Amino acid sequence: IGSRFRAEFGTSRLDLATALVSAGRVPQYLPGQSNYSDVRDPATTLFVESVQASPTGSLFIDAQKGGQFRPSATVTRLAAAIALVRAAGLRSEAEAKAGTPLAFLDASGIPNELKGYVAVAISTGLLQADTNFRPQAGLSRAELAHAITVIETRAVQ
Repeated sequence: IGSRFRAEFGTSRLDLATALVSAGRVPQYLPGQSNYSDVRDPATTLFVESVQASPTGSLFIDAQKGGQFRPSATVTRLAAAIALVRAAGLRSEAEAKAGTPLAFLDASGIPNELKGYVAVAISTGLLQADTNFRPQAGLSRAELAHAITVIETRAVQ
């Protein structure tokens, strides 16, 4: 917004999809028509369909074809962890760690089958946490910028 980054502002689901496509983490894909009832304009369709047709699998596992994607909704830290880990090419590592005990005080709020994604997101530095992971909190713009930098740095190595 102007010259202000507004690091503390939340990241929308569309913002995350746009960042992952723009960073080259998923190939662009544009179907004849959107698979999501709330995605209609061409620009939004490009980013949403690209992340959902990713070779590593849909990056947003809570959006089903024929349903809603909710592009304007703030992306949760849990949904972001899954999308970022998959975009980084670490899906198999995350799924191998499903059910991994997590030391966070709020770990009970993370489904067992998704704990591996959180473990990998934290261990690789994609996301950071203290005693709580805050799975339902919104991902901030600063956290997204940090995660994209980590993904790009890993890709170069």
